[in-house]
Amino acid sequence: MASIDWPLEKLVEYKPALTAAPDFNAFWDAQLVQSEKVPLNGEFAELSDSLPLARVYDATFDGADGVRVRGWFLTPREVKKPLPAVVQFIGYTGGRDYSHALAPHVLNGFCAFIMDSRGQGGNTGMKLDTSHGGQSGFITHGILDKDEYYFRNFYLDTVRAVELVCARPEVDSQRVAAIGGSQGGALSIACAGLSDRVAVMAPDVPWLSHFRRSVDIAVGPYSEITNFLKRWPEKIEQAFTTLSYFDNMNLVTRTKVKQAYYSVALWDDICPPSSVYASYNHLPASVQKRIEVYPYNGHEGGGNLHQQRKLKWLRQALA
Repeated sequence: MASIDWPLEKLVEYKPALTAAPDFNAFWDAQLVQSEKVPLNGEFAELSDSLPLARVYDATFDGADGVRVRGWFLTPREVKKPLPAVVQFIGYTGGRDYSHALAPHVLNGFCAFIMDSRGQGGNTGMKLDTSHGGQSGFITHGILDKDEYYFRNFYLDTVRAVELVCARPEVDSQRVAAIGGSQGGALSIACAGLSDRVAVMAPDVPWLSHFRRSVDIAVGPYSEITNFLKRWPEKIEQAFTTLSYFDNMNLVTRTKVKQAYYSVALWDDICPPSSVYASYNHLPASVQKRIEVYPYNGHEGGGNLHQQRKLKWLRQALA
């Protein structure tokens, strides 16, 4: 079976050594404690002229650093009992866009929330106080210090988004899924590793996993890191130490989800298959897991076919 990475028979067995520092869990536990001290201040403004068979809310909440994070929250028009909910995260440089993108989940019988990405292509700003500069994009900002790194508060946003959704009366807080593709897949894994509220997760062609290998072989956004390291070769080990705290190969070991549904594309040179399997194969043994393999797809993954399969999987997993 063709692959831009290793052959599939090697990929399915690939389980690299974890790179988590001795204080990895202590670091994230402390971040969560600090985040919990900040009120969510959630607000939901209903739109009256959107989808006639759904209730559509322009939602906002405070991030752990006070940034006002935006999102869309949709429910069926009539909710007679609490429903399962999906919390969706967005690909790199994207934004929450328009609320109708969540309509398939409402038609699937769920409530749905999509979280904007701080500072990227949506309606949410960001605060970033770093002691050094970075390259273009976002993933090198704060890369020399785990307490300054861009994804620290971004990962905490995902946990706070789940808390916001679980507080809604329309939502059954025991049946919440974290989903997303690429960066959104990375955020869904991070969310499931940091939040005890997530019952199942479905990351598609997830990003931000196995940084050492990804930076060496991937194209696209990882080049922001390689360009930074070209400029500052004496900072290579310091940068990878920071990245280890945000590597989903490490974070996935914390997850308490019951089920996980991954997708991987063997011609994906942006999120290489080996980086996806590095996360997938480190899932705890307690997790019922499944991965859809798309032999000739690139970073688009399985496209519409996979989205249809995922909707069916979500119905079964959250039944």
